[in-house]
Amino acid sequence: MISKNHYKSIKVFCFILIIGFFQSNISAQSLLNQHYLSNDVESLINTNPDQALKIAQHLLSKTNITYAEKAKVNFLISKAYKVKGDYSSALNFLFEEKNYTEYLSDKDKITIDIQKIIILRELSLDKQAKIILKNTENSIEKISDANTKLYLRISIALEKAQFFLKEDQVDEGIKLLENEVLFSNNTLKNFEELKVYFNVILGKLYLEKRELEQAKKHFELADVISNTRKSNNVYANIDALTGLANVCFLKKEYNNVINILDRALLNSQQLGNVFLQEKIISQQNVNYLALNYTTDYKLTNARFIKIQFQSEQLEQEAVNTAYNLFSDEYTDRYSEQKNHYLKILFYAIGVFLFIVVVCTFFLLNYVQRVRNLNEIINYIKITRSNLVSSFTERKSEPKKNIILKETEEQILNKLKKFENSKRFLNKDISLAVLAGQLDSNTKYLSEIINSHYNVNFNTYINKLRINYIIEKLKTDPNFINYKISYLADNCGFSSHSSFATVFKSITGISPVKFIELLNDEKENTLLK
Repeated sequence: MISKNHYKSIKVFCFILIIGFFQSNISAQSLLNQHYLSNDVESLINTNPDQALKIAQHLLSKTNITYAEKAKVNFLISKAYKVKGDYSSALNFLFEEKNYTEYLSDKDKITIDIQKIIILRELSLDKQAKIILKNTENSIEKISDANTKLYLRISIALEKAQFFLKEDQVDEGIKLLENEVLFSNNTLKNFEELKVYFNVILGKLYLEKRELEQAKKHFELADVISNTRKSNNVYANIDALTGLANVCFLKKEYNNVINILDRALLNSQQLGNVFLQEKIISQQNVNYLALNYTTDYKLTNARFIKIQFQSEQLEQEAVNTAYNLFSDEYTDRYSEQKNHYLKILFYAIGVFLFIVVVCTFFLLNYVQRVRNLNEIINYIKITRSNLVSSFTERKSEPKKNIILKETEEQILNKLKKFENSKRFLNKDISLAVLAGQLDSNTKYLSEIINSHYNVNFNTYINKLRINYIIEKLKTDPNFINYKISYLADNCGFSSHSSFATVFKSITGISPVKFIELLNDEKENTLLK
């Protein structure tokens, strides 16, 4: 017979076994649900990114999510944000990969890098994108699976073709993609999204080459594929439609353009992508102008201005995010390398950095001292000498006119009187006006100014004006407190910028720096 103690032990064991079974079943069911939800996110990205983001955020909130799953969800979130045109958020999630590197396969890393390349290219950060592209291209050799390797190879070829398109190397782009056709047919059949982009980019290249029928064929094929149940890629479909609209526009099929762009705009609004909407509305504007639809043009142009402002803000935010992320990445990479070699190269690096810092300090100090010294020298020259007589310019030898000595003396005397007057402050003063005032002609006056002052007429007047304002700054304490624009107007210049440019070209320092040095000199005089 079984004793009571044995019976109790059997009951406890059975109870634990049942609890364990239910827990494992619940855990398995939870993992299965997460798998299905992850697939839902992937299928919704290119059609309903907002819904995809909601599901993805729900997955991230799960307590039992693994690091590998989290890395995958982060990547899907980044794709959803890219489709929405929120490049800043997309980049933030893409760069999260550094926290899960050990859980990512080589394929995952390359796929993430390709997404970075796409976004950086869209933001015109081509230099950074090409660095990643080169590194990614080298990393493909690590992939062992032939099908995966081929898929990634084509993805990279598409990005390279995009750069060829941006750099007007259309033939190279077409050749690159056509060379991939032999390898890609079977792969493209299995990956509808890849096939869509393959045709879109090839269409863009042929469009740039003005081979309209070829371009139309590829855009129409991309349109058909992106609308299939299997693909249902609204995001890629917009690219196909805008390309098709460009073809129709060049063929002067303006009414077809209207219908195509209306479809594209509706899709872009569904995605909430401001950049795509801006591109489409811009195309609509051009098309309405071609049709001379003034009312429609005014309406779309108003929308374009509004949405352009939004896109510029989003683009600037994304560019700033990209630079910050790159900066953080470079800092982290440097820290890792430094830690790796710290034990071996600690003293060498320390000494080297010390020498660099010291040399840089002395170099910067020396450069600053030279700059300050030059400014002070120029300041002293300005405050101690007459600029009209001291400043000369290089010029070709003018063709001389025969001027009587007596006439020359008369004109010189009149010029002296002119210099002592304030008529040169008149903004309308010209060689012809001054010649009339001096009872001379422009040829005589120009030659005398050139030969006696070693400058042309404009420089002569500018130097008189600069002398005048310098004297005012030195003698009238109120002038130091005036704005540069007032000083410019006061001495006869039409604008702030032209005054600053002329002032620096004649004196060697800017008006702001001159006033600063003048203030310093006055303060030192007061202290003494």
